[in-house]
Amino acid sequence: MVYGYAWNQFRRSQATAESAFDSDERARAKKRAMSWLRVLTGMATGRVRVGSPTPVKGFPAWLTPEIVRGGFATGAPAAAGPLEADELALTERLGMKPRRADLFAWFLSEAGLRQLDAWLTSGLYRLDLPEHGALLSVAWLRQHGRADDASELVRVLEPWAGRVRFWPYALTEPEAPGMHVATLPVVAGRLARKRPQRHVEAEREALSVWSPFTDKVLNHWWVTRSSEGTLGSVMSPDWIDGAKDLLTEYRGLAAENTLTKRHANPKGNLQILLAGLSACVAGEPSPRVMGQVRTAAANMVAKRGEPGSSALAGLRAAQARTAAEPSHAALAHDAAARLQATGRRGAVEDPVALLRGTPAEAVRSVRATTRQATQAPLPALLRHGIVRSAEMVAELAPQITAETVASRYANPPAGLLAKRLHLAFANRRSTLLLNRQSQVTIQALPWFALLEQAGVHDQEPDLAHAQAVDLAALTLRHFPGTLLPNSLIRELTRLFGLASEDVPLTYELASDIFMGSFSPVFQRAAQDTAPVVGGTLYANYYGIDYDRIMTMRAVQERSSRARFTPRAAVPEFDALVRSRAGVGPARWATDVVDNGRLIEQAQILTAQNLAVLVSAGVQLDWETQAREAWNAAKDHLSKTAGAKNLRHRKNAAIAWRQAIFYLSLSSDEQAADFAHDETLVEGLSPEITTWAEVIIRGLRETLETGAPADDPFLGWVARPDR
Repeated sequence: MVYGYAWNQFRRSQATAESAFDSDERARAKKRAMSWLRVLTGMATGRVRVGSPTPVKGFPAWLTPEIVRGGFATGAPAAAGPLEADELALTERLGMKPRRADLFAWFLSEAGLRQLDAWLTSGLYRLDLPEHGALLSVAWLRQHGRADDASELVRVLEPWAGRVRFWPYALTEPEAPGMHVATLPVVAGRLARKRPQRHVEAEREALSVWSPFTDKVLNHWWVTRSSEGTLGSVMSPDWIDGAKDLLTEYRGLAAENTLTKRHANPKGNLQILLAGLSACVAGEPSPRVMGQVRTAAANMVAKRGEPGSSALAGLRAAQARTAAEPSHAALAHDAAARLQATGRRGAVEDPVALLRGTPAEAVRSVRATTRQATQAPLPALLRHGIVRSAEMVAELAPQITAETVASRYANPPAGLLAKRLHLAFANRRSTLLLNRQSQVTIQALPWFALLEQAGVHDQEPDLAHAQAVDLAALTLRHFPGTLLPNSLIRELTRLFGLASEDVPLTYELASDIFMGSFSPVFQRAAQDTAPVVGGTLYANYYGIDYDRIMTMRAVQERSSRARFTPRAAVPEFDALVRSRAGVGPARWATDVVDNGRLIEQAQILTAQNLAVLVSAGVQLDWETQAREAWNAAKDHLSKTAGAKNLRHRKNAAIAWRQAIFYLSLSSDEQAADFAHDETLVEGLSPEITTWAEVIIRGLRETLETGAPADDPFLGWVARPDR
């Protein structure tokens, strides 16, 4: 399966590299194809081990591998590659050969260490990958009497000194407080990649090419009028030659301008006039052809005015001005150049101000993209719509965790270095994992571990806990009915870990690579869910016996001797999930639908982290959350008639599950009011309204009887042919 995925990605990239019209797109596709070729070569030779947290043979755990889509390693270090512009400039200034090994040695010299110390003191440096902070850590350890640790760290790094960059990028200005979705260079890159919209450029072509040419053809016919105004009455040899030239010109224009085909409509006025010209060039035109020409010309004059009239001239002048206006893509490119010219590398409080006075400032899409480089607190970014999804919150979460990391250091330069190392580690792309393995953690970085040992003075557990709770609450409040993404779960786990709390948060599992059994954290999460929703509407609706779950125990995980039987660490939990999902004996699952049903039942038993977070201290307006989650469910239900109906059904079931959970924490009166609120189905089509009413009726029956719903709304269902 993994070989097939990688091969398909290679073929798609190669096809794009050969067929893409845009040269930049071809170059990017060629680069992707080469990366996938390295992936395939690595897998074929055994150097790349798919499914391992350290996927490249011979790479230490701390070395960041280059990862492409899907979590596949190419076999190259991410911090390697050709020397960059600042490195080349430094080697030229120092009069040395452009080699990383020589730069590594220079940074360990007296002059190089002075440069590292200056960066540490000023904070004017940037780390894109954790390796970029390694020699800064060496310098800090030497400053603070840890020369032995610094020397040992240098010995660890030296084997890679010829390939990997272990020093930072210089900054010209300090970072502003707050956080950002993207930096100015990233935003500039996004603006520079914007391409013209085809329909807009087609309209521009129609106005700038075909409208003037149509007028030219009509003008040619217009001079053939008799004194009575009959078109086609006077045709001189020069006129026939002009007709030939117009037909030749049309063929050239049609070959060069292909964005619109309106001019080629055989029933359109232009084609009728051209057909008349062809007939005249070939000989005597028939009365039928001339009748069509006269009708088309009359229609054109009635609609836009006679050739040479002020009405037609005014219309064409306005259209010419419209066609001459730069496209939004061109304005985006101008904005990108303006942002790049500032030389700023971070984010700023008001990035749109950098475009003030330019035409690009008036383009909404350009402003929206530029605003992504706003530096501000997370609540402000959410309030202003700059952060628009839970996934975007997850992207920002490392910046929150990094602030907590920094707060634990007595020495400010060490705290800033630890913060930036944490952010750089967050840029380390996840690898594809199998068999419930875990990603490499930041503690695998020897320079970060040494920095922690030497610099941390206070764990600040209260701060870390509060930040985890606030981050979870903000995300749930702004994006109700949405699962917390795995990247956000990872940051919440780190924050709780900094608070010395072992909170059993669970990740969303992929149904296409699910290995048939669950890890102990799922059972622990279900047991922690019991005190929150045991005996409530949630447990009743889904028919969950939390007393049984509380008696379950984990076992020592052992590999099964049976070839097709998965390893089990929580066999009782696995058996309960399989029973609830109606999936057969515990064998390696090969059906995505069966896997999805198993995962969904595990999510139901654990409330997909909601109960665990409530136990940790998350507090919300539960009734409001329930209604907002239902609105999210309605939105997905209304889309189930489309091509992606199964995905929307699954998401609707997730949102509905959250609504049930929030109602379980609401008062009985609030839950009853919700269940009997007839406005809940407003705005839905008749078919979807009927479905929504059935879903809500199940909730109402559970509230009235306390019994499980006969048919609780689930996202994963068997295919109709089963």
